[in-house]
Amino acid sequence: MKNILITTLLLLAISLFAESISEEEIFSFRYSLKNKNFEEASDLLNKFQNAKIDQAKYELLETEFWIAKGEDLYQQKKYKSSFEYFNNAYSRWRTNPLIKERYTELAGKVLHDEEQVQPLPPIKPIKKQTEKEKEIVFIDTNSDSYFIINSFRIESLENELKFLYGIAGSVFTLLLIQVIINLILLIRK
Repeated sequence: MKNILITTLLLLAISLFAESISEEEIFSFRYSLKNKNFEEASDLLNKFQNAKIDQAKYELLETEFWIAKGEDLYQQKKYKSSFEYFNNAYSRWRTNPLIKERYTELAGKVLHDEEQVQPLPPIKPIKKQTEKEKEIVFIDTNSDSYFIINSFRIESLENELKFLYGIAGSVFTLLLIQVIINLILLIRK
């Protein structure tokens, strides 16, 4: 008999703890509200309702959701949508200064949601970098500085050699043409 009583109490305690909501989940709910992630907060609120938490705690969390969602919509100048949330929150918590202020401001007015026009970002002209523009390079060590200085020198020498090869090739081609013309003239004589 004693074992049956202990087992029954243990099962009852486990079932009570299984349905309770942890403080971490409530913190996660409030963190979602703070970051304006209302979909996640709404999902957590539904989870709290399905877990059958204490009615007073659920109503407090739901009211916090209404306040945060209403304030976000109010800041976006969606007054009609925000009034629905503030009206629900006002029915539960009339002494909250923010709720009282927003409710009295919005009550009795013809409300509408303003469409926010997104301004176009300014168009910046694209500046093409010319070859002669200098590049600023930050160097950590001396070996890096020698490498960079030498790489600039090597690059400038390569450019000079390309120019010289072009001139030498042109001169060689002219000499070759002159030799061919002289050979043709010698053969004809």
